[in-house]
Amino acid sequence: MTTLPTLDLPAFAALAALPGVTAIDFTARWCAPCKVMEPVLAALATEYGGRVRLAAIDVNDEPVLAERFNVRSMPTLVLLRDGREVGRVVGSRPRAFVAGMFDRALSGDVAIASP
Repeated sequence: MTTLPTLDLPAFAALAALPGVTAIDFTARWCAPCKVMEPVLAALATEYGGRVRLAAIDVNDEPVLAERFNVRSMPTLVLLRDGREVGRVVGSRPRAFVAGMFDRALSGDVAIASP
């Protein structure tokens, strides 16, 4: 199973500047719902490889990024397209739900809260 790369502030800045769709999973080691999402996101990283970049940010390690994105609960999945936020969802969700968000981001939607 693929694990998502974990970003620090400089790595995030480089990734967010890339064109296309990027999904950022704001997570924490102690977060049980985050552990539920790990295999879902890992499977989607493989399925959407080349179309959606996925990465994780541990809110305990990178509180500046958590604050910048106003993350208050984990997991929070933030979708960026061309460096701008186009959607987010808080809490664990099934694979089909998250895949629907990715499909909407890839098709150009800019206000994604659910599929």
